[in-house]
Amino acid sequence: MNKLRTVAWGGGGFSILLAAWATIHYGGSPVRFLPTVALGVVAATLPFGIAYTKRAITSVRRRLADVDEGISAEKGSIFVSTATVDDPVDCLESILPAIRSDDNYDEVTRESFQEGPGLMVLYGGFHNAFVRITGAGRVVVTGASEHTHDLADTVSEAYALSFERTRNNPFKELKPVQGASRVFLGVVVVTLLLGGTVAAGGAAYPSDAYNPAERTVLVGIDARGDFDPGVSRTDTQLSKAAFLVAIVDEGSQEVKWAQNDSELVTDHGRQALQVSRDARALLTAVRDEPLTPAQADRADRLDRRLVEARESVATALTARAESGSINETAEMRRVVEQLRADPDAASA
Repeated sequence: MNKLRTVAWGGGGFSILLAAWATIHYGGSPVRFLPTVALGVVAATLPFGIAYTKRAITSVRRRLADVDEGISAEKGSIFVSTATVDDPVDCLESILPAIRSDDNYDEVTRESFQEGPGLMVLYGGFHNAFVRITGAGRVVVTGASEHTHDLADTVSEAYALSFERTRNNPFKELKPVQGASRVFLGVVVVTLLLGGTVAAGGAAYPSDAYNPAERTVLVGIDARGDFDPGVSRTDTQLSKAAFLVAIVDEGSQEVKWAQNDSELVTDHGRQALQVSRDARALLTAVRDEPLTPAQADRADRLDRRLVEARESVATALTARAESGSINETAEMRRVVEQLRADPDAASA
């Protein structure tokens, strides 16, 4: 199977399943996960859509380029019956005697094609033409010379059929996108699939305190908790808390690296504060459940790390406020006070 098509279909199906799971897991309106579904559907159908569009454009171009008069216009043409036949075998057996009795043809033999039985007609010593029947029941006459039209006339008279000339072979499979376009299309498909995953993360964790990558990781932790039998709900909460503590700790570096913009620096502090509150809520919820000794020890360690991370961010904010490089520091100092006021830490 076409690898790009496999990735597109598999990834698109994954996006749809992800949206369905997220709707059940996180609750609320399923509308918020529709972007994930939409991106998955687009990714799954894009390769086929482009290939189909390309074939349609080629078909139109060929029809417009055809010469309408003269036998030379029929060279390489394909003749397709306007009506369908109910019994392909009966149709072919009725046509066979008419072709054999025509002196223009050297030989006619029954052949088996992918779609079913057909006829191969030999004429001029080495030229071949074919009479085949599509799955829908249309009789198709193909050949490489001008005499294909003559064969179509013979078939038409033998079985009372009317034919239309076309350049589109109904037996020719849809060609996938090839070459550099295929590589570019692959990048687009993967980008759409990643976009669908990021969209699911944004819908599940809409807080501005998290960036797209962090939201995606959180969704991954939740999914592992649901689908891995070896991971308990408590383990999932502890894993999320550990990840959030790491985000808070990283916030101290972001405060140090931020430019001399009081609002930007303060925003980093607010985000760290919000994430730390989410981590604290998880740790509090964990302690309300029966814990194994290992889980209790992990919760204690995370609690200490969270306090240290909050203090690290508060220290970094204080240093920026006292550096003299930032004018507006009142809001920044309020965030520092909130970071250092963690009443739940003592009772945890």
